[in-house]
Amino acid sequence: MTQCTTHRQVRRLVCWFTVVLGTSMSPTMRQASAETGLAARYPGDQGIEQDPAVLFHEDFERGRLDRWDNIRGHPVLTNLHPHAGRYCVRMEMQRGSNTGADLKKWFAGADRVFVRFYVKFSPDHRYLHHFVTLLANEPGNRWAAFGKAGTKPDGRWFCSGMEPWFAWGRNPPPGELMMYSYFLDMDMDPKMRRYWGNMFFPPGPDRGRPAQPTRVLPALGRWQCWEFMIEANRDADHADGRQAMWLDGRQIAEFTGLRWRLGPELKINCLWLQYYGMDESDPTREHWPDQQWVCFDDVVVATEYIGPMRP
Repeated sequence: MTQCTTHRQVRRLVCWFTVVLGTSMSPTMRQASAETGLAARYPGDQGIEQDPAVLFHEDFERGRLDRWDNIRGHPVLTNLHPHAGRYCVRMEMQRGSNTGADLKKWFAGADRVFVRFYVKFSPDHRYLHHFVTLLANEPGNRWAAFGKAGTKPDGRWFCSGMEPWFAWGRNPPPGELMMYSYFLDMDMDPKMRRYWGNMFFPPGPDRGRPAQPTRVLPALGRWQCWEFMIEANRDADHADGRQAMWLDGRQIAEFTGLRWRLGPELKINCLWLQYYGMDESDPTREHWPDQQWVCFDDVVVATEYIGPMRP
């Protein structure tokens, strides 16, 4: 296959998804979808950590978790069928014993951040509560965005994550992909009178609704490439922030018109590789199994679109 033919096929694929999903993509997002991303320049991700756009890289091949700044629970390195190389990290939930595990990494702040990671759910996985998240913490307080569940951001923090949502049992496990976001103009829960994270469902640009024909359902029991990005707004007077998601290199959603922050001093500066559920506030409690797990591998955080790993 010639390079020219490959590019034509990629362009046709992007156009097809734009029509089918009805996504009103910005020029930047169209470009990110059509191009192969940073990973294309680094086969097997070898040397990708040296790219000036990369803020953090973890392939777990060192056999240690010392690149992470904070570890909760008991994430375990395993050599059982990693996505690539020798190791991946496995996190488990055991009913009545724990609520999962997580890894946190703070990095140099940026106005636009992409994260790519490979994920594999156990074949019998049910649902979870919260998943992988990017956070913006005020300068001098790296914990500003943590512990804020039910609270509306005050300009000193914001966050958004890519999660599977069970839609009260209407979606098959692990749930449909959506973004769970805390931002300046978020809506209050009218029943509980609290500011729980607002949900954004494909394809955008508005927030959409769960369990619609446009829903995107990830797989169980095999590796998939998940990616999402947050781009901060300029300042309090401009609602020009965005966020977007990709699955296996295909853009599935883009959401626009967001006010994340009051001013440019607040940057996105933390990755929370989170596997959380089976807790007291988990709405999926009637679906809890006795045990379930997830594996992560080949994590990259960058200021440019990354894309799936090139073989």
